[in-house]
Amino acid sequence: MLNEEQIKVMLRNFNEEDKENLIQYLLNDKRKIKKEIDISKLSNNYKCPYCQSTKICKNGFIHNKTQQFRCNNCKKNYSIYTNTIFYHSNKSIEVWREYIELFSQGLSLRKIVAEMDNKINLKTAFYWRHKILEVMKNFDNHDKLDGIVEADETYFNESQKGNKNITNRKPRKRGFSSENRIVGLSHNKVCVLTALDRNKHSFNKPVGYGKVNKEQVAILQHRIKDNSILITDGDKSYKVLKDIKLKQLKFGKAQSKVYHLSNINNFHSKLKQFMNRFNGVATKYLDNYVNYFNDIRNRIDYFNQLLQINSYYRVCDIKARRVCFKSPMASI
Repeated sequence: MLNEEQIKVMLRNFNEEDKENLIQYLLNDKRKIKKEIDISKLSNNYKCPYCQSTKICKNGFIHNKTQQFRCNNCKKNYSIYTNTIFYHSNKSIEVWREYIELFSQGLSLRKIVAEMDNKINLKTAFYWRHKILEVMKNFDNHDKLDGIVEADETYFNESQKGNKNITNRKPRKRGFSSENRIVGLSHNKVCVLTALDRNKHSFNKPVGYGKVNKEQVAILQHRIKDNSILITDGDKSYKVLKDIKLKQLKFGKAQSKVYHLSNINNFHSKLKQFMNRFNGVATKYLDNYVNYFNDIRNRIDYFNQLLQINSYYRVCDIKARRVCFKSPMASI
């Protein structure tokens, strides 16, 4: 094998064309190795995706030279891509890898498509984003918040982006609210309930329209460990939580260097900055984008996670998605 000095001497004798050919060869070889590693990781899941049986055998190859398997229990055929994020996709795993690497940086769809030299179109980029986010939901580790926990709400405008037939309210003009001035919080604002401990573990969920209530706050009961200290503003809804030491700050003002809401206010500020890059998010997809922000903040390795996940989400399910909580009042 050549050492470093011998390689340098050899490269000096190469002309520009030879150097370019060598670079292309090394890049292609690197891509080939990556693909083999990715397929190897997919192949490690030797269970039938339909019945989870381990009684399987190889059953030839399908049209794109992908190994096919047959389950001796349920008698169904499948490949390593069945019921994964890559299932029923006409794009190669290399294109998916390139997309996911850009996606994990939180770039807008147009920037991703431009960086990929239009290997996929804008519509495909949108559906891939939601396929990934929906699949990743199923593998939330549900770590409980512990120690000193801050809880508060933040609000986003109710949005029916893409819907041309809005019936429950008057349309907004250039982003401004069409409502008359009202007392209190508008029922056309979506409440995102947030809890954050001092170890930067967080829980975020859109819970409904308008001011938070006791039923919505109750979902924190199973996400915060008993005997933790929960710091909130003066909202009485948080008193519904049991086995938690509640410390409420009048008007949200800090009482000491320990009891404050600075961390969660900073978290909400960064969340809204993140949302601004998408020029408005439809309310039915809001929970996906909140989870997206958390994953980027926690530096989740999307690609390696997705290689190990047996879960698939269809485009028709994304199109049929609806807001999971009650519609806002048509007029306040």
